[in-house]
Amino acid sequence: MNIQKLLLGTLTILCFAGQVQAQQPETKALEEFASPGVRGMGRSRGIVIGYERLPQFDIDSDSKDPRIGDGSGRVKRNNKFDFRALAPLLNKPQDKVILGFSYNLEEFNFQRATPAAYPVYQYLEDKNLRSIGLQLAYLHSINERNFYLVRVKGELNGDYTQDNINVTDYLKATVDLAYGWKKSEDYAIGVGLQLGYTFGRQNVYPGILYNRTFNDKWGVESIFPANARVRYNVNEKTLLYAGYRLEGASYNLYVDEPPLSEFKELELRRTDVKALVRLEREIYDFLWFSVEGGFRQYYRNRIFDEIGSRDELINNDLAGAGYIGVELYLVPPRKWLERN
Repeated sequence: MNIQKLLLGTLTILCFAGQVQAQQPETKALEEFASPGVRGMGRSRGIVIGYERLPQFDIDSDSKDPRIGDGSGRVKRNNKFDFRALAPLLNKPQDKVILGFSYNLEEFNFQRATPAAYPVYQYLEDKNLRSIGLQLAYLHSINERNFYLVRVKGELNGDYTQDNINVTDYLKATVDLAYGWKKSEDYAIGVGLQLGYTFGRQNVYPGILYNRTFNDKWGVESIFPANARVRYNVNEKTLLYAGYRLEGASYNLYVDEPPLSEFKELELRRTDVKALVRLEREIYDFLWFSVEGGFRQYYRNRIFDEIGSRDELINNDLAGAGYIGVELYLVPPRKWLERN
C-alpha cells in the first residue's frame, strides 16, 4: 500500500475504524478509548466502485536477453477498475474487527509499437491483470491515548482468468502492524511496519501515521512516506484534498506464447507516484461520489524472469501522464449513526 510505506489499504482500515468510533455519540465510555480518526475526516465507506484512466503516453523497453530485445511504443490508454467493500464484524468501543474484500482490474491498449510484434506489448494488449483480495483487521484501543492495529491480507495477483486460476500460483500475502497515540480529538499519530509488495518484491517497509485537524476547515491525513493529503472541509457535504500517493503492484504472469513462454513464470512489478487533487461530495445522505485528477509518474516498471527473482528481464520506461478517476461509494446513513 507505495520509497517505503504502510499500504494505502492500512490507511483505509485505520480511517474506517476510527471514523466508525468517531461517528458514534460522544458518551463517556467511548471517550475513554483511543482511535486513529480525527474530527473533520470524511465518513467511513462501506462499498466503493471506482474507475481510473490514463490517456496516451510513451513506453520504451529494453532487455539484455537477445530473444526479447528492445522495443518502444505508445500506450493509447491504461484503464483501472476498482471495487472495495468493508464491513465491521465487531464494533465495540475498545475492539473492532473489520472484514474487507477488493477486486481490481488493470488493462493496457497500445496505439503503436516498434517492432510491431514486440512480445511484451502483444501480451499486455487488452490483457486483464487482476487482483482479488480478502483482508481481516483488528483495531484495539488500549486506553484513552493508545491503540494498535493488526491487519492480514491475501491477494491473487496476475493474468489469470476464471478458467485457469490456481491459488498457489498467484497468492501474495501482506501483514501490517501499527501502534498509535491519540493526542486529542483533533490529533493522532502512529508508527508501523508492513511486510508487503511496495516495490513489487516482498520486503519490510516502515510508515508514520499523522492525522491532524487544525480548525473547522483545515486538516492533514497521511501515512508517511506512502501518502499525504491536506484536507479542506468546505462544509459537512463537501471535502477537498490535495497531496500525493505512492502506489505499487506485483502481477504474476504465465505466458503461453514465445519467446516469453520460454520462461516458466514472470513477474511484473511497478511503483509510481501520483500528485493529486480530489473532491468528495454527498449526493444523498448515504451516497457519495469523488472526482480525482493529477499527474502520475512511473518510478519503476520491470519484468523479472521468475517470481521473487532479482534478475531483471525487461525494464520498461513509461512517460508520466495526467490521469482522472471517479468513485461512487456508500457511507452509513446519518440516522444509523444517531441511533448508535
